[in-house]
Amino acid sequence: MNNVKKYKFVSSVAIAIAVVLVIVVNVFVSVLNNKLPLKIDLTSNKMYELSDKTKEYLKNYDTPVDIYILAGESEQDGNIRTVLDKYAAANKNINVTNINMTSNPTFGKKYVTDGKSLQSNSVIVDGGDKFKTYTMTELYGVNAQTGQYTSLNVENKITSALKYVSSETQQKAYLIKGHNEIAVDGAKTKLESENFEVGEVNTLTDDIPSDANMLIVAKPTADFSKEEITKLDSYLQKGGNIQVYLDVDSKNLTNLYDYLKSSWGIGVSDNLVIETDTSKSVSLSGSSMSLVVPNVKSYEFTDSIIDNQRTLAYFPYSRLITQEFESNGDISVTPVLTSSEKAYTTSNYENVSKVGGEQDGEYPVSELSVDAKHASSVYVSGNTMLLTIDETTLTNNYGLANYDYFMNLTNFMIGNEESFTVDEKTLVNNVITLSDLGQKIIFAFVVIIIPITVLIIGLVIWIKRRNL
Repeated sequence: MNNVKKYKFVSSVAIAIAVVLVIVVNVFVSVLNNKLPLKIDLTSNKMYELSDKTKEYLKNYDTPVDIYILAGESEQDGNIRTVLDKYAAANKNINVTNINMTSNPTFGKKYVTDGKSLQSNSVIVDGGDKFKTYTMTELYGVNAQTGQYTSLNVENKITSALKYVSSETQQKAYLIKGHNEIAVDGAKTKLESENFEVGEVNTLTDDIPSDANMLIVAKPTADFSKEEITKLDSYLQKGGNIQVYLDVDSKNLTNLYDYLKSSWGIGVSDNLVIETDTSKSVSLSGSSMSLVVPNVKSYEFTDSIIDNQRTLAYFPYSRLITQEFESNGDISVTPVLTSSEKAYTTSNYENVSKVGGEQDGEYPVSELSVDAKHASSVYVSGNTMLLTIDETTLTNNYGLANYDYFMNLTNFMIGNEESFTVDEKTLVNNVITLSDLGQKIIFAFVVIIIPITVLIIGLVIWIKRRNL
């Protein structure tokens, strides 16, 4: 075989091998991308990454789940799909599928319940026996004033849905009635979104349901009878849990306050806590009203709030909550939210201005008492924590974490093994800005240098081959 034929043979073999390698690599990358999406999240807050809590939860998740995106691949929302792919990659039981509603218009009929309509880019999490549906706007945080998307809530919603469709039991919370309590629709909606069943019980006339995981008392203005206190105590001795939210108007509740103080070590003072540190406030848009930002003490259920530097707030004044003892037998009491050291207390409800003689200090505005023997707990807040305002307004308009705090607290108190709430992630727009010099360098490299280099190499090879 002469040199020319030998060269052509070797070249042909090399080209064939190169083509085969390209095809193999392309197939391998395609398969790998389906199993493990090859995308790098360069956003500052890892907007598209699953949190460590969700990743840990998915390690042992064994319920087969289909997640349907009601949009073709070309019409789907890229942000939503990117996050959903992370779930599929993290657990083989989770499958993500696009459904083109134009070609399959009847697909979503069985998922339309309670008058809730499905829209383009709605997401359905189907676990077989149970399912959850979310519209695209529910998977984003929306500023009610501007209509702009402010956060990406896909992980928040989908992780909650996975818990729901895989759970064999449902937690139950009851709002206590009969003492002029206020409506807390925001808290009710949040509980339901986190897979709680929420009911009401009038302790004046009814017994506390045996299936109650949590009781909530929201701003009572009439006292509990001694018979009701007996019901509450019996419930707590059997491992129950109660959250009590008080306010300025919660006066003369002698029986309730005596019970909380003597049995659970949480005192409720007639004094109000007045915050003077201006850095501890949040202004309500379109209002002269300011909200108070309390200090959040480190606790198992507050650490995520602290680590993520999230903010809670309540209306300007709170009742002073006192710690009657740190521990008494199996019961321990811990302040959870406090004022700054610049706060003071006053009993003057008409004029809260400082008149002299008041002592500045850090005062508790909420406390948690835990009975290790009976696995029960009591939480008392000196304010309503704004649970009457809907979560969307608090989260999107003011950036407050009140509801995540509320759910973390609730799950912690009832000992829910899946007691974590995924934080919403602020939408970020990572833009790489280049200087004029940088733009010129990249232009010269891409448009001039690379093409000329390829051309020169081609000419050299062509000349060599002609001379063979």
